[in-house]
Amino acid sequence: MKREGKKRLLALLLAGAMTLSLTACGGGDDKGDSSSGSDKPGKNIKVGLVIGPNGLGDKNMNDMSYEGLVKAQEELGITLDYASPASKSDYDQVQRMYAESGEYDLIFLAGVDQKDGITKVAAEFPDQKFSWLDGNVELPNVNSIATIWPQQTFLCGCLAGLATNSDMPLANKDKSVVGCLLGSEQPALVEGTVGFEAGVRYTNPNATVLQATIGSFTDPGKAKEMALTMYDKGADFIQHIAGGSGLGVFNAAVEANRYAFGVGSNQNDVEPDHIVATSLKDVRNISYNEVKKLIDGTWEPGIHEIGIIGGGTGYTTEGSNVKVPQEIIDQVDAIKKQMEEGKLVPPGQKSELENWLKQNVYQPAK
Repeated sequence: MKREGKKRLLALLLAGAMTLSLTACGGGDDKGDSSSGSDKPGKNIKVGLVIGPNGLGDKNMNDMSYEGLVKAQEELGITLDYASPASKSDYDQVQRMYAESGEYDLIFLAGVDQKDGITKVAAEFPDQKFSWLDGNVELPNVNSIATIWPQQTFLCGCLAGLATNSDMPLANKDKSVVGCLLGSEQPALVEGTVGFEAGVRYTNPNATVLQATIGSFTDPGKAKEMALTMYDKGADFIQHIAGGSGLGVFNAAVEANRYAFGVGSNQNDVEPDHIVATSLKDVRNISYNEVKKLIDGTWEPGIHEIGIIGGGTGYTTEGSNVKVPQEIIDQVDAIKKQMEEGKLVPPGQKSELENWLKQNVYQPAK
């Protein structure tokens, strides 16, 4: 950000948001001429990014959203600022600070916890455009980009169901037990736990899925303790849906010498000897494309879902050192193809799960 822009932002911070932890980065000054050239289509576009309280370095939603917008800064020439509140109760203060400045063509919000803030702030500033990733509110100036969470976690669930009794070195061959740790009981994220359990039990009807909620996206210590408890109960694979807390699950996997699954961006390289795969969501591309749509005039409010069709979600083993038997990979990829063709649609509600499992019987691909 240019120096005078930083001063304006800090003045707003001091005036009304003393408790916030704010960081800003600019387009041209921080990135050099390559990000501010007069020939770039976004040279007059300014974007404000609001990320979660754990800031950058979470190797998840915050980092991915930021990286996608940095790409837009470098390739399209936009100016980018970002802010991280001190706690989730401060989201509305940061959102309002950006909106009140009148400087931003788009405010991009990352994370499901921003709902209370955006519901109030978007109504106060009807001319301000917001894009909210993992949102599901219908407001005239907000594009809510909602992940179809069951489709994101289902494939890693299928892999866990097939692998829990396999010859993989760290699998517990005597028990069909896997786990799923949730950061918060947000309805959309709960759908992710349902999708994961559906995948496990679809490929392994005898499996048990342990589930627990951490109550925070920023407490890896607590997540580690809960994951170790699951491993002690026989789980050999744990899927986290817990943001920054998920790093504690990876630490537990190393300590217990078991397996884990990442979520969001490809997290396999965090602990490549223990993270088997990641339940993937292409957040970088999502945030980048919001800017592109703003520039070319196709940005519009509404609720837009991203799922397996079109490549918005999926799974990846890239970057992992864990050797998954090829026959398991082949089976999971065959299931993915069925999903892409619309022939297999995982359930998202707990009340649907048992009936779905009765109606959808796994037939191994030949």
